[in-house]
Amino acid sequence: MPDKMDEEAAALLMKPGRSVALTTRARRRREEAVRRLVADVQSKTTEHDYLVASTVAAALEKGLDRDLHTELVQEAKDNAGRIGQVCHDHADVFLSSVAQIAALAEPAAELADGIKDNHRELKNATAGPMQQANAKWEAAQQSYARAKTLHVMVDACQRVAIQLERARKQANLGRPKSALDAVDQARYALTTPVESLFEGNERELWKATTSATKKNDEDDDYDNNHADDSNKNREKLVSLEQTPFGNRASIMLPKIENEVLMSAKRGLNRWFMALRNGGEAAKIGRVILRQCGYAQALGPGRLGLGGTLPPSYMWRSKAADNSLARVDVSGKVGRSLRMGYFCDRDAPKEAERLEKSTKEGLERRVEAIVTAFGFYRCWDESAPLLVEPTEFAELVSNMDASNRSRVSTSGSRHGTSGSRHGLRGSRHGKGRSLGFRASTSSRSQAYQDISSTLGAAANLQTGNLKSRWVELFIPDVLQESYSGRKEEELLLLRLPESVHPVRRAELAFTLLGRTDEFVAYYESNRFGETKLSGEGGEKARTSYLSALTGDDISVGTDRIFYAKTLPHLCASVMGFCAIEAALEYGNFSEKEGEATSSSLTRSGINKQVSMSSGGFRESSEAYERSLIGELGSVCRSRAVNGQLCELVRASVLLSIFRGALKISHPSSTSRRFDKDLLSVDKNILTIAHKVANDEQLRVSAALSYDDQKVPMLLSDAPTRIDTRQPAATLSGIPDPEIEGLPFGLSEMIQKPSQVELDFQDQARTSFNRAPMDEAFTFSPAVPQVIRSLHARSITLAVFALSQVELGQSFPDKKCCNAAAYVLDGVDGLVTSTAMGLKDSDNVAEEGSVEKAVQVMANISALQRCLPRFYGCLIRGMCNIGLVRSDEVDATLAYTERVLKSSDKACDAQVGSMYSLVYEICRNKIDSHMNLALENFQWVAKSERDMPNAYCEGLIGYLRSVFASLGPMDEGSRAGLHFSCCGHVAEKLVKLLSGKPGDTATFDDSSLPPITRIDAFGIKNLFTDCQEFERFADTTGVPQLRDCFNELRILTTFMLDKELPLLLLPENSTSRRRKYPILSMDKVLSMLEKYQGTGLGDKLMGGSRSSDFLFIDKKEVTQLIKIARSQTIQ
Repeated sequence: MPDKMDEEAAALLMKPGRSVALTTRARRRREEAVRRLVADVQSKTTEHDYLVASTVAAALEKGLDRDLHTELVQEAKDNAGRIGQVCHDHADVFLSSVAQIAALAEPAAELADGIKDNHRELKNATAGPMQQANAKWEAAQQSYARAKTLHVMVDACQRVAIQLERARKQANLGRPKSALDAVDQARYALTTPVESLFEGNERELWKATTSATKKNDEDDDYDNNHADDSNKNREKLVSLEQTPFGNRASIMLPKIENEVLMSAKRGLNRWFMALRNGGEAAKIGRVILRQCGYAQALGPGRLGLGGTLPPSYMWRSKAADNSLARVDVSGKVGRSLRMGYFCDRDAPKEAERLEKSTKEGLERRVEAIVTAFGFYRCWDESAPLLVEPTEFAELVSNMDASNRSRVSTSGSRHGTSGSRHGLRGSRHGKGRSLGFRASTSSRSQAYQDISSTLGAAANLQTGNLKSRWVELFIPDVLQESYSGRKEEELLLLRLPESVHPVRRAELAFTLLGRTDEFVAYYESNRFGETKLSGEGGEKARTSYLSALTGDDISVGTDRIFYAKTLPHLCASVMGFCAIEAALEYGNFSEKEGEATSSSLTRSGINKQVSMSSGGFRESSEAYERSLIGELGSVCRSRAVNGQLCELVRASVLLSIFRGALKISHPSSTSRRFDKDLLSVDKNILTIAHKVANDEQLRVSAALSYDDQKVPMLLSDAPTRIDTRQPAATLSGIPDPEIEGLPFGLSEMIQKPSQVELDFQDQARTSFNRAPMDEAFTFSPAVPQVIRSLHARSITLAVFALSQVELGQSFPDKKCCNAAAYVLDGVDGLVTSTAMGLKDSDNVAEEGSVEKAVQVMANISALQRCLPRFYGCLIRGMCNIGLVRSDEVDATLAYTERVLKSSDKACDAQVGSMYSLVYEICRNKIDSHMNLALENFQWVAKSERDMPNAYCEGLIGYLRSVFASLGPMDEGSRAGLHFSCCGHVAEKLVKLLSGKPGDTATFDDSSLPPITRIDAFGIKNLFTDCQEFERFADTTGVPQLRDCFNELRILTTFMLDKELPLLLLPENSTSRRRKYPILSMDKVLSMLEKYQGTGLGDKLMGGSRSSDFLFIDKKEVTQLIKIARSQTIQ
């Protein structure tokens, strides 16, 4: 485009018709203007080419070139005028300058003459002084060279001295690398050639000094030989090591290296002493155990049992409730799962309580486990747990002391206080007769005694419930309130720095090329062992734990071992592993105040020393396995004499210990053997069951012994009980557990007998009688015993959970093995509880029916609580993860079998107590009858209008006994009624119809059969029988009067006037029809004892009414023959 425009412009300019002829200058300017215009056009962008071309064309058409020519011509004229004016203005100045130049000729000549004179002066008068100055300059240069050489040598010696001093100081500070680097630098300075100390021009000075020294030696007055030797010595001086200073410095270097080794050993020894005697390793181990326990309690995502609330607890509660909602409800436990708990109502309350009262970590984990098992739903928070032996030691000691005193005074217990036959013991007085209760204003003395005793024990032992559970399950070393916690945490933070003495020592030995010596020294001091002398003829054994801690682990009681020794051993081993991990993983670098040359290394070592490449890692791992193995062995040997709470705390500690080992030192090959080394064998499972059963037996017996064996009044209940019939709810939401009376205890209220109902009716119409209090079937000790059973069951579950975390293998079952282990243990606890309730007091010796009946009722109350109790345990185990969702059905089926076993155990104890009650009643009846009938006159010779005294006494005793059977269930109560009345009737029948001297039916303690009886005696006995039957009708037990049928029939037959006829063989059918259960043997025995009437008796009794049979002596003999003939047949 620009080329085209140039052509058009040129064509336009060359058009003919231009009238003006241009001058040469104007033409040149015009061409220059055109070139500029063309250049400006070409500099424009291509999109404006058309616009520029059209503009140029229009300009040319308008004749702008003429205007430009005119302007140029005028400018040329103006410039010519200006030049002429300038020349005119400066003409004078130019002429003046020419005159001045002409005047310079004479001074220039004078100057040339001066220069010539000066040249002659310099040539003639300056050469000598300059030669002298040159000689002086050469002497000064030699002196400077000697001074510079001396300065360099002194500076080199000073550097050597500084390095030696630095090496000595670093050795004293325990910095082997810095000290040995200084030694290397000093040795390097001593052995470096002196010539290398000079750089550049200074090296020429050294050479000049050397040559000057040689030249001066040649001019000396010494002989030539001596001069040659001197030159040779000076030629050998190539380093500082050959100087006297260098010789002394060379001697000091090995000493400093030896000092470095000794300093490293001293630091290592101090480190060993701090770990062993100072207890730093144990302190570090305690911190690691606490932090790892805290992390394990939080769980993944902080959703563990000790994690963030409410999500962690609510999620587990809902999952457990969903799993249990799908189980079969045909069994007792399946139905009881839905009693006393509603997830949407109870779980949020429990989660809120946990969130407010606990902090994250092990404390919350323990409280969550206890809450999941329903302890806080069932019992008061301040209630004593009775799991620690110290809580019930006083009760047990009181029981043992009383038992010893009973044995020592067993021969003299016939007084009122000893035999308890008074009003308080036998309850024959007005206070307890006919089952009447005390007024509501008086509380049960037994409940007050037990509550005060246990409350005082609880106040002495612990401050609150949370601390009791935490102290029960968590060792002191794992608790957040452990004293010295902050100091120990600082030690853990400084752990990477605390191993620097080992690193320095290893570095020092390695830099000096003595690695094997260091390994041997470290192993001999770190991996030691101690010989323990055997006791009781045992062989001496080797202990690694004693060498690690510095204490003899074989001494001390079991209580001290579990309280102090075991946590210290675990912390010490944990600290050992943590230190070994720090030695393996930590980075070590000495921070020096001065920079050291990285190029200076010893023996070519240019890498950092680490323990992982050390030669004793295998020894460390082997020693670690020895420590862990011995720890497990010690725990197994001590478990035999351990208490349940101690076994639980030990299991929790060991489970956290194993987890801490995985976290703190995972790269150790010993982690593959931790399960085998730490797992306490299956014997500990059996030991835990045995110990739990023994402790439960003792606490149950102690609580039952301290109990007064009287029913607990509703007014004494910790929570008000509404005895009205609850209204049926359509929502299906179960009622919550009654605090203090859970698992259905609040529903076990005695049903009043007919006599008591009549008494209540009288009380409504009488102003001088207080209404009768309602009472439970159990005594105040039963809630205490069930609470201890609940707490100990939770303890067993925590023990099983910790054993699962420890890697224990439980016996194979058809359900969850760990849950089956817990259920088996609870079954044993229930059996021990029933035995403790039964064997708490020698009621057979005391002879108290009321006590025996109450014990029997207590065991029955325990048995009735078992379904709901097992259901609560199943829910708790599902909540804490001990039972998986796929194992719920199998576990529930196994629980049903365990419940049947527990029922059988309770039934056995109830049956034993029933036999004991009957034995007491029978002994009392026998004692009363023996005392009342010992000299009784059966030949009365007169008829009584009222029963005999023995009959009234027996009825009074039976009435008091039957009145005390309120706590019994209806079946047992009716059975005991029949047993007692049947025994009385049987006793009288045997007494009446027995044969004297017959030892098959009577023993020495029973009364012998009567030898004589007359018609009046039989009539009076018939009256007694009628009184017994009337009493039986008043008891309200159906058909109880049938117990006296045989006695009534026998006496009625002996008084029947038709006896002679009915006794004949031909009237046997009529006799059986009228007296179906009559025994001819007993009739024969009575006839043989019958005292017939004589003539005098007939005369004296002729005026009496003869409404019953009188037989004379002759007729008696005939009737005896008739009866004997029929018995022989």
